Amino acid sequence: MPPAAFASFGHRSFRYFWFGGITANSARWFQMVALPAVVWDLTASPGWVGFAGFGQFAAMAVMAPVAGMVADHYPRRKVLMVSQSLMGLVSVAMALSWAQGVRSPVAYVALAVASGMAGGLNLPVWQAFVSELVPRELLLNAVTLNSAQFNSSRLVGPMLGGITVAAAGPAAAFWVSAAGAGAVVLVLTRVESRKTGSAVGTPSMRLIRNTLDVARYVLARRGLVVAFATVSLIGAAGLPIQVLTVVFAEDVFDRGPGGFGLMLTMLGVGAVVAAPIVASLGGRVPRSRIQRVALTVYGAGVAALAVAPSFGLYLVPLALIGAAHLASASALNTAVQLQVDEERRTQVMSLYVMVLMSSNPLGQLALGQLIEAIGPRPAFGVYGGLLLGGTAALHVSGWLRHLDVEVGEYSPQVAPEVHPTTPSPPRPPRGTAPS
Repeated sequence: MPPAAFASFGHRSFRYFWFGGITANSARWFQMVALPAVVWDLTASPGWVGFAGFGQFAAMAVMAPVAGMVADHYPRRKVLMVSQSLMGLVSVAMALSWAQGVRSPVAYVALAVASGMAGGLNLPVWQAFVSELVPRELLLNAVTLNSAQFNSSRLVGPMLGGITVAAAGPAAAFWVSAAGAGAVVLVLTRVESRKTGSAVGTPSMRLIRNTLDVARYVLARRGLVVAFATVSLIGAAGLPIQVLTVVFAEDVFDRGPGGFGLMLTMLGVGAVVAAPIVASLGGRVPRSRIQRVALTVYGAGVAALAVAPSFGLYLVPLALIGAAHLASASALNTAVQLQVDEERRTQVMSLYVMVLMSSNPLGQLALGQLIEAIGPRPAFGVYGGLLLGGTAALHVSGWLRHLDVEVGEYSPQVAPEVHPTTPSPPRPPRGTAPS
């Protein structure tokens, strides 16, 4: 691995926060596994589990613009400490509810919504503090390493979370998630930002007017329009694929929960392997080229999933999809950061997050219905074609070149990496009762 791939680790505060982040996000996976397992155990209904996931992401999408305005009024580190504390408190509430015998699915759906609200406050500023810890020339490097941190947590978090739920019950998993949030709060007291003073800008707290103003700001800049269009494509046609591979684990290859866990792990493996390569490309390879290659590999990988004849061969394109997702997200996040002015930065990031989180559940809903109508293999083929067609349109039109533009005054901050929604646990075999 080239030394340039890890250049951001030369900054002490970045190292501290990176390791705090991987600890917290690994712990967060415990809750992401336990919550759908609880709802499934109480209802045996994929619909209920999907409803809980939709409620959580809808709350996150609604909160994202609010978070942008709050972060422009208060120091971003304090906002992050508050949001992480709230996320930890919701995890504590889940643990206590289960331990005290609360068995109403409505209660856990409500807690999922509360968790989504806290996460929506957290997402637009989660990596903002990370990028404040490195200089301008290391922005792509820091973004990519932090994306690798998220994906590395997926290598161990779901597996350990599942073991914990099976061995010690959901409450124990919720307590681990709460402890992870507490770890981030402690880390935030030990790191120092390269920025001086609070977040700049004094925008109005009127949500609708501000959101429309930010939308007009984005529409006036071609590079931002391209970035938003691309992230919408990935949210609608890319992330749903990662979630609904559960259908292949159960209905196509008959591998059950263990097979699905291995599928998620392969996505993380691909991202982690690609991270040092992408991180070393900053300043040497145009972002448009990174994005074009990443989207092409993404679409080809999804198309390969549709025709993979065996479970073993199915894992290979999953690793490629994980690598492509990381490369695409890193290039897009960097392009957005270098094309906004400081007074609009946080609000543009909030709108970016809202677009991604809105397109993702809609894409999942459409893919689920398509699978019901024509089957998993043809449906995945359609989505692979959508990704490849969208990539071709962006390339032929020349729009991707606008990702290479750098305008506005630079101030370190990056858009967040977003985990896909947690899928429903695999259904029991047809004709058998759920355990």
